Amino acid sequence: MARKSYFKDILSVFGSNLSVTISNLLIGVILSRVLGVAGFGLYSSLIVVPVIVIGFTQLGIRRSTIYHIGQKDINENNLASALILLWFYTSFLSIIICGLVFFFSANQPYDPLMVVLVLLTIPLLLMNLFAGGIFLGREEILRANIINAGPTLLTLVLTVLFVWLMKLSVLGAFIAIACANFIMFFFVYRTIIGEYRYKITWKYHEPLMKSMVKLGLVNAVAIFVMQLNYRLDVLMLKKLSTLEQVGFYAVATQIAEQVWHIPYAIETVILSRSANTDDDLGVTRVVSSIFRVSMLVGIVVSVVIFFVAPFLIPLIFGKDYTSSVPMIQAILPGILILVAFRILNSRLTGKGKPEVAIYTFVPALVINFIANLFLIPRFGGMGAVWSTNISYTLGSIAFLIVYSRKINMPISEIFTFKKTDFLFFRQLSVRGHNNTGPY
Repeated sequence: MARKSYFKDILSVFGSNLSVTISNLLIGVILSRVLGVAGFGLYSSLIVVPVIVIGFTQLGIRRSTIYHIGQKDINENNLASALILLWFYTSFLSIIICGLVFFFSANQPYDPLMVVLVLLTIPLLLMNLFAGGIFLGREEILRANIINAGPTLLTLVLTVLFVWLMKLSVLGAFIAIACANFIMFFFVYRTIIGEYRYKITWKYHEPLMKSMVKLGLVNAVAIFVMQLNYRLDVLMLKKLSTLEQVGFYAVATQIAEQVWHIPYAIETVILSRSANTDDDLGVTRVVSSIFRVSMLVGIVVSVVIFFVAPFLIPLIFGKDYTSSVPMIQAILPGILILVAFRILNSRLTGKGKPEVAIYTFVPALVINFIANLFLIPRFGGMGAVWSTNISYTLGSIAFLIVYSRKINMPISEIFTFKKTDFLFFRQLSVRGHNNTGPY
């Protein structure tokens, strides 16, 4: 079966992610200006809870689905049926955990209606997430792009309606998210049931579900650790500082994390290809080449963000967010370092070895927590920035060492540029599952 080249697939995913970036930026601009610093901080502190919880309760099923479909040894009707049952279980678990967190959180100024909207949106988010695993497992990058970008584009349109025009404040922001994901839910249903014609049964496919959950749980722990590392700062800032500092830091990370769209696009394609190939050595060489070029691009993007941030932040978000500028500039090194982790980790995850991320980033998470305890009370959002830099750097270095051993490639070789690094985008065209080399 002929495939598109890595470059075409990466470019396609990058275009999808770019639309997500622009939409998220516009959503951030609308929310920050309409809600104000404290309102935006409230929104950020509320939405971070389901993000962290879903990171674990999804059980890593999306990546497990990619791997199992890619192996071509499982009846897809049975897999889809197992996926639906797992969706019910994970949705219920997510709602219960999030509800308990909101209920027992002390001194939280949350509107109960906002909490209900967040909880009702969780099953929709999970279904869209799981469907992305089916699309990527089948190497249908276009549909994966739709399910990736669709909710954010719709959220932008609905945010304009509910927050800007109808003046529904923070509540309107969550109505927009809920409606957007509800619309995408119908796209998923029409594709999986209407086009793929999967025959869903309510039979408990025990061996398959155990296999999916076994691999998925390791993925889930890895994702949870990474999500907690990303979002721990926001939770600790709200506890140890002010909502204003949360708002400044949220804007800073939103801008700085645009560098991640490089590895986001790449890891999506590598995950799909790694699950569907028999040529381990060829893919590993390609991933190393992609890694080196991506780091160069990441450096350029980071330099651009560093110099334009002082001008764009006041212009886009307003003068109230000027304090976010030094945070953006300071956090860029840590964000860039994590690019290395995301790209290389996608290779091991596609091979069914997500546990390496856990071994290397749990210690980094502990370091992040301890550093935040000392730095946030004294430096506010800037303290969270330095804690992030320390954590990301140590975690990525540890991962690189383990990765080098797993693939039997010296670290020096991973970083050594080759002429082919800048040619493979034109040359690379994988034509089948059993290709003999990266070119």
